[in-house]
Amino acid sequence: MTSAYESDPIFQTNPLQVLNIVTRIQNREIALPDFQRDFVWDSARTAELIGSIMSRYPVGTLLFWEQGDGQPFASRSFDGAPNTSNNPPSVLVLDGQQRLTSLYQALTGSGDERYFIKVDEFVDVYSQSVREVPDVDFEEAIFSMPAVAKTGRRSQQLTPSHLPISEVHKFDDWLDDYADAIGNDPQVPLTAREAKSLYREMRDKYISPLKTYGLPVLTLPSSTSMDAVCTIFETLNRTGKPLGPFELLTARFFPQGVNLRDLWDEAESNHRALKEFRIDPYNVLQAICLRVRGTAQRSDVLKKLTGDDIKDHWKSVTSGFAGVIDMIQSDCGVTSQKWLPYGMLLTPMAAVWDKQKDLKPLERSQALRRLQQFFWASIFTTNYDQGANSQMGADYSRLANWITTGDGDAPEVIDELHINATTLRTATVRRKALYSGLICLLIKNKAADFHTGQSMTITRAHEAESHHIFPKAFLAKQQESESAELMLNRSIIDGETNRIISSNAPSVYIEKMKTTYGEQRLHDVLASHAIASQEASGLLHDDYTRFLDERLENIVQLIEEATGKQIQREAIR
Repeated sequence: MTSAYESDPIFQTNPLQVLNIVTRIQNREIALPDFQRDFVWDSARTAELIGSIMSRYPVGTLLFWEQGDGQPFASRSFDGAPNTSNNPPSVLVLDGQQRLTSLYQALTGSGDERYFIKVDEFVDVYSQSVREVPDVDFEEAIFSMPAVAKTGRRSQQLTPSHLPISEVHKFDDWLDDYADAIGNDPQVPLTAREAKSLYREMRDKYISPLKTYGLPVLTLPSSTSMDAVCTIFETLNRTGKPLGPFELLTARFFPQGVNLRDLWDEAESNHRALKEFRIDPYNVLQAICLRVRGTAQRSDVLKKLTGDDIKDHWKSVTSGFAGVIDMIQSDCGVTSQKWLPYGMLLTPMAAVWDKQKDLKPLERSQALRRLQQFFWASIFTTNYDQGANSQMGADYSRLANWITTGDGDAPEVIDELHINATTLRTATVRRKALYSGLICLLIKNKAADFHTGQSMTITRAHEAESHHIFPKAFLAKQQESESAELMLNRSIIDGETNRIISSNAPSVYIEKMKTTYGEQRLHDVLASHAIASQEASGLLHDDYTRFLDERLENIVQLIEEATGKQIQREAIR
């Protein structure tokens, strides 16, 4: 009985000989999708790959994707191969570009380097034997020279024993001349005939694999969906550059006159914040998909987005991201990308950004306040920790109307703020969203610089770092049972103040700060960091537990102000 897999396999596997692949690359039957990165391997890695193939060692599987008539993906030739753009490839290489480019350039003598084999490294002329693989020093036996002389790089002196790898197919002709040279050398105990026999044996063992080695190839049929291609590629290439929907759609829309790569370069040029906050261009595609399809799921982005959707929404959505970033920088204390709690959270906000632009000034102010409320509530409920794509879809469906009027169904995070004081009291800095949210909330609260007493600006916040309030070393000496890494024990503090703090007890370094700018100003600075500093406070008495409880109450008040919701306080003592 034939299984479903046997009757319709999702992929085929079979080896292809090196020379066959090189020929097909030369003829552009095999090409690269235009979203692949450039060739980056250096000559040492190429030489190592050649050595592995000569040794007949495994060098990894290649991933190909057959191209049918209905898949007009933009493609390009391998580096060094003829660029016959009118010849559509039958196969695109998804994984293996670096290896295949290295082999193609070495075997065809193209690219920036020329590769050579020192054939004498593979034989022992005195015992008239071919060395075994473990006895060959491949780092010495394979070398390269620049095709064009490079300043400051020493080149080896070529000798008759150096065989160009691009001429391995002419090995026998080369050997005729080299064997005669050996036979005429009185220091070599071989006749020309004996030399030919020995080097032919070496050819069969080490040179032949450069032509006949079978590279394992996994080929996806042309019917494979783009969603499946993404999943397969990511599974096989965990440590490499991910193949995402943006790269796939770049190739897909290119023939339709939509060049996503150029659009993204232009957007980053027009909106510096996109680069500063490392916005992923895929998030722009998700925001567009939210607008036109109401979903941000990858499969929907791949299947449902059209070139016209991109044309209609690209500029307004990229402007939306820039607008949202400006808002959270100015009004939410997110001074830089490192303190952004959730990058994905910006996507639904950017998708609805246009909704407030045409409102009257007072209405626009209220709409922005609601958008900020959504931002803070999402952070402190950690809604985007899991299932972010689904969460974006659910939030967008309600955000669009709610932020402009305040009527209708609000996003669930507004109606159901699932957070309590216990969560905040026990959260460590490993809870990145909560921790980053806390820092941003303090900056929004105009947290003052510990050293100068000046309010944090974007510039100062960039320079300052998060440090312990109760020093870790001090708590260790006290054998404190509560963790020093609780987020409540952190604030944004400049480096000079942190050196003053060192491992001192808080009461010690606070006294030093008091002499700098007086008791009242000290109180104001600490209050701006949500730190209690009254006479009986835990900070002044080096009481860590009391300090945490006091700070928790202050932080809860700030969160309530930002979210407009009341937080359960059962953990506050």
